[in-house]
Amino acid sequence: MKKQLLAIVMIIVGIASVNAQIAPENHSIIFKPIFGTHINNDQGHLFQDQITGFDAAYFKDISQNSDKWIGFSGAKSYGIGFIFRDLSKLKGTKDTSEHAFGQVYGLVAQMDFQLFKIGKAKFNFTPGVGLGYTNKYYYNNTKNRFLGSPINETIKADLGMELPFSKYADLLLGFGFLHVSNGGATVPNGGLNTGNVYIGLKLNNPKALTAERKSTYTTLQRNAIELSAGLGARGIFGNRDKSLYKSGLYAGYNFYLNEVMSLKAGADAVYYYTTFDPNNYGDTFQNYGTSYDRWRTGVSIGADINLWRITVAAQIGKYIHYYRLMEKATWYWTFGPTFNITPHIGLQAKTYMHFAQADFVNWGVIYRF
Repeated sequence: MKKQLLAIVMIIVGIASVNAQIAPENHSIIFKPIFGTHINNDQGHLFQDQITGFDAAYFKDISQNSDKWIGFSGAKSYGIGFIFRDLSKLKGTKDTSEHAFGQVYGLVAQMDFQLFKIGKAKFNFTPGVGLGYTNKYYYNNTKNRFLGSPINETIKADLGMELPFSKYADLLLGFGFLHVSNGGATVPNGGLNTGNVYIGLKLNNPKALTAERKSTYTTLQRNAIELSAGLGARGIFGNRDKSLYKSGLYAGYNFYLNEVMSLKAGADAVYYYTTFDPNNYGDTFQNYGTSYDRWRTGVSIGADINLWRITVAAQIGKYIHYYRLMEKATWYWTFGPTFNITPHIGLQAKTYMHFAQADFVNWGVIYRF
């Protein structure tokens, strides 16, 4: 868990460090009270499961910068956000987890994109990724099988409207999504998905640029071979002191389209340091990732989205070799961010998935040439 915490903090710090190279002096402060509910399977009490809280964020404007990826992607600003959610009124889903949830406090790195504009109204998409802390989880309240640890990955996305009513203030209205999970680092960990509506205020400090601003960093602007290797772990049910380790390996080819997007295809391999033993079921079972063999391999296709030093990748794959316990796990998909130290070398957090369940997070190094 400490490795997971350190790696995500490095990604957040990496996004925040963009200030040194591409941020003009324009900035804004955002505050958004929220009202929401869970969006897991409805058990007949969906809208009784009330979630209250707020989002607060500090953003730096980059819309006036001359970098091509900013104009192409519609990026407006980036920032750091604080999240608070009160989950204490959740009754849970599929089980008796009522009163098993507490509060979530999170810190996320965010980027704001303008999708389109109608008159003065701007319609924006704001994704974010970071860390969250919860005071109630399985190991201090066994009714809560959705959150398996106090520290969790936090994935956030807002879709909303920004309506200026003065030079220094905008009204914000929209919908939000929040996912909280530890990626299988300890189990049980079903993960929690929530949705919300919000109304908020954005306070601006607009200033015109006096000189052109442009980052000194550029992506690798050509087709490239990509290699990556890492290490990850999945927890054992009910035992947070022991983990089942795996290494994820990848070799593929990237087809450069522009500064923002590349298509990719390649081969994936996962090495198991512990395989499944039917005589030791509880300590070797890994759900859809349960393997009798030390290797599983597959081929996958997908895309990279490049946003300055951050690359977000997603691929879907088909297994070539996987001697598995769960027969229906014939497909897999992967996603995750990479912080690019140089155009050739990056630090990656790659999540391996089966259906909607995380198998493990692979923390590693990526090399392009």
